[in-house]
Amino acid sequence: MGNERLKKIICCLYIISMLLLSEPVIGSAGALEEYEEARNLYLAAVACTAAYSDREGNIARDALEQNGWKIESYREKTAQADVRFLVARKIQQGNTVPSYMLSVVGTENVKDVKVDLRVSKVYFSGRTPEEFTANSLLRNIPDTAPKVHKGFNQYVQAGLNREVLAVDSNSDKSLLEMLLEDKEKKVYLVGHSLGGAGATIGGARLLDMGVKPEQVEVITFGAPAVGNKAFRDKFEPALHLTRVVTTGDPVTGALQKLVGGYEQFGREIRWQTPSNQNADPHQIALYLDLAIKNYYQKREQAVLAGELSIPNETMMTPGKARVYVAPIQNQLPKELQSEFTYMKEALYDEYRNTLPGYVLDTEDGNEDIFQKAVAASCDLVVVPEIQAYKIKNEKDTSYITLEQRVYQVGNGTMVTAASYGSSTRDLTSLEALIHNAKNMSQNRQEWLGVDQSSSSKKN
Repeated sequence: MGNERLKKIICCLYIISMLLLSEPVIGSAGALEEYEEARNLYLAAVACTAAYSDREGNIARDALEQNGWKIESYREKTAQADVRFLVARKIQQGNTVPSYMLSVVGTENVKDVKVDLRVSKVYFSGRTPEEFTANSLLRNIPDTAPKVHKGFNQYVQAGLNREVLAVDSNSDKSLLEMLLEDKEKKVYLVGHSLGGAGATIGGARLLDMGVKPEQVEVITFGAPAVGNKAFRDKFEPALHLTRVVTTGDPVTGALQKLVGGYEQFGREIRWQTPSNQNADPHQIALYLDLAIKNYYQKREQAVLAGELSIPNETMMTPGKARVYVAPIQNQLPKELQSEFTYMKEALYDEYRNTLPGYVLDTEDGNEDIFQKAVAASCDLVVVPEIQAYKIKNEKDTSYITLEQRVYQVGNGTMVTAASYGSSTRDLTSLEALIHNAKNMSQNRQEWLGVDQSSSSKKN
C-alpha cells in the first residue's frame, strides 16, 4: 500500500512552456541568462493559464498542444477539495531529455474558496503520503516546527489520490517514480493563486520524499504565503522557488496581514501593473500579458548585447513556396499603440514557425512590395494588418482583428483573404492578437495558396 501511494505525485500547478515562440540560436551569456529566465516565466504563465477551464484556459492549452506539448488532465474530488491539474511533457529542441510540467488550477469555484478560508496551520513533515497525512492531524505541535496552511495542504493531499503518470506512452511509471529513479529528469511545478500555493507545498513534499533539489523548480504567479517561519527556514535553502507578483496584487500579502504567522520566501520578481489597463492585478490574464512583454524585452536586450541571435529574417526550404511577408500594417487606435511593438514581434514569430520558406520585411518603406518579393525570389506575398475597435455597450472591451491578404507574385492575383478576430472580454489585447495568429497558423493550408477562396475566422 505504501509503495502504491508513493506512485502518486503531489499536486501542483502548472507549468510552463511554450515555446510558442521560435527557438533562438544562442551565443554567450549575460543578458542571455535574463532572456532564458524570461522565456521560462513566459512558458510558466501559459501553463498556469491552461490549467483553468475557461475560454482563456482552452486557448492556452491549444497553444501548448500546437507547440508539441503532450498533456494529460487530472481531477480529484474529496470532501475537502476539488483539485484540477495538468501534466505535460515535451522534448525541447537540441535536447534528448524531456521537460515535465505539473500544473494545478487556482481558485475557480466555491470549493476552492473554502480551501482558501481554512487558514489554520497544520504540521508539515513526512517521507510518504501516509506520513504527511498522519502528521497533519497531530495537535499541540509547537510553532518551532514547520507548519502550513490547512486548506492548501488538503488541496495537495487530494491530488495524491490519483496516480499521475509521466505522460509517456512507453512507460507506466508515475512522475514521482521517474524522478526518484532518474536523477537527470526534472519537473516544473507552476501555479497561479491557490495553484501557486499548491505548487510550493508540492515542491516541498517532493524534496522530503527523496527527490533532489536540482530536479524541482517552482514558479508561482500571485501566490499567497503557505507556511510559518519554521517552514520557510527549512525549505528556503533547498527549494528553487520563484515568485512573480504584480504591484497591487492583494493576495500575496493577505495571510500575513489578516491572520499572521505566515511568511513568504524564495526569489521575488515584481512586475509593475500598467496604468493604461483596467485589469485586476491578481488575474492570470494580466500575469500572462506581462510575462509575454517581459520575454520580448529581454530578448531584444540579449540581441543588442550580442548574446542572442534570433532566427533569420529569411529562410529557404527546397521545394517549398517562399513567402514574402510585407511590413505589418498598424491600424490600432491611439490607446492601443503601445501594444503594437509586442503584437508585431509575436506575429513575426508565428510566421517563422508557420512558413516553410519566408522573407520577413520588418522595415517600413515606400518601395513596391511586389518588386521586393520578385527580387527575393518569392512565390507569394502576405500583407498582414492589425486592427481594433470598441464593442458597443461593453466597457473596456475591444475586438482585435488580424486581417491577411495573400497574393501571387507573378500576376498580382489575390489568392486568399482572411480575418481572424478575438474579443478582449477575458483576454488582453496582446493575448487576443496572439490567439488570432495561432488561428492563422492552423489555417495555413488555405492561405498558402492551396485554396483560392476567401475565409473569415472569428472567436
